[in-house]
Amino acid sequence: MSLAPSPSVSRGGITIQPSYFTSSLYIHPLRDDILHLIQVYSNHYVQTQPTQPFSLFKTVWNSIRWTWMHFKVFDSRARDMFLKVTMRLFLAERMVHTEYPLNRVVALFGLYTFLRTQPRTKAPSLHSVEHIEIPIDLYTSIMTLPQTLTAHLTPLQAHAIYVLSALVKAQAFYILPASALHPFNPRELPREIFVQDGFELSTPVDEQGQELSGSAIVPEIPSKKKGRPTKRDKKKKALQALHQVDKWLEKNTITIHPPSGASNPASRAVEHATPPPAPITTHVLMSHPPTTTLNNYRTQKSQLLDAISANSGLSIPETGKVSAQEALHRANAAVLARMKKLDQMAAEKGLEVGGEGGERTGLGRVEKAVAELPQGADGVSGPRGGILGLLEGGGLGVP
Repeated sequence: MSLAPSPSVSRGGITIQPSYFTSSLYIHPLRDDILHLIQVYSNHYVQTQPTQPFSLFKTVWNSIRWTWMHFKVFDSRARDMFLKVTMRLFLAERMVHTEYPLNRVVALFGLYTFLRTQPRTKAPSLHSVEHIEIPIDLYTSIMTLPQTLTAHLTPLQAHAIYVLSALVKAQAFYILPASALHPFNPRELPREIFVQDGFELSTPVDEQGQELSGSAIVPEIPSKKKGRPTKRDKKKKALQALHQVDKWLEKNTITIHPPSGASNPASRAVEHATPPPAPITTHVLMSHPPTTTLNNYRTQKSQLLDAISANSGLSIPETGKVSAQEALHRANAAVLARMKKLDQMAAEKGLEVGGEGGERTGLGRVEKAVAELPQGADGVSGPRGGILGLLEGGGLGVP
């Protein structure tokens, strides 16, 4: 008797890709953590001069939570990359001959501790690494490390010899070609550089992932591609446009100091009693408007309103024609209805349209200007044109 197939009830697990451990998201923080470990141990060693240096290292290792370094990575491929990259940062970056001898010893202790504290469980079975990849020239260099520990570093010599002997006896070193041949895989770390959406690296980075001279992360518009632009491309372009607008506004913003207005002794006495008016930050076009363009606009608008006033007759239903005055009313009503709709949509999202300038801006002033349209038709009782009269004080009750 055979059972019918049924779906599995086990829950899917989250798998970390191996490329995460070769990316800047992992490499840069780990470099900082290793440097912090070296600095903390070095400070304790110099201050206390311990007789048991490795016991001090274990205390420091536990106190700054390096015991949590073996976090849960169950996938064998990802775990293999995690272990190899971590040991490589201890070995190939902090144990080279150009490093200070005390730093090299701390890196050796860290490498040995990390290798020997790999969890070995059967449920679930975790992948472990038995060998440390090391270039032949670096292997020769660290074998002579105990001889460089002199003066106040002499207590470290015996412990360094023991750790190296234990690693050699366990055949932990896997010899690679010389460092000049770039034997590691990947060749450089980090291999993948994480960049936030909307930003690009303007220049390459060096082998340690540091930016070269003159490099910076700046917004850039990507080259035009074939086909419909992606959401990422649209976001980059929008950020670039916003950045350019901000720069233009910053360049064209000025500060105006309004005059106090004191022209006689009595006014000057009042001026001393009250603080001077605060400076006003405004745009250059607000303080120095383009007069020629403004005059041309006013002239053409005046001619338009004169023509509308001359053609103020009623509509002719037989011909389907609408008088100019009625067309102006309809245009004002359409603009006002559109602004009300925008204000309603903004209110639904918790936003506000206009209103920064009080009664001089916003929907309320537009409503008043539209309401003044019949009164201003003769050009005497108020600004003409309704919304077209905003420049002349429409909606403010200015005669």
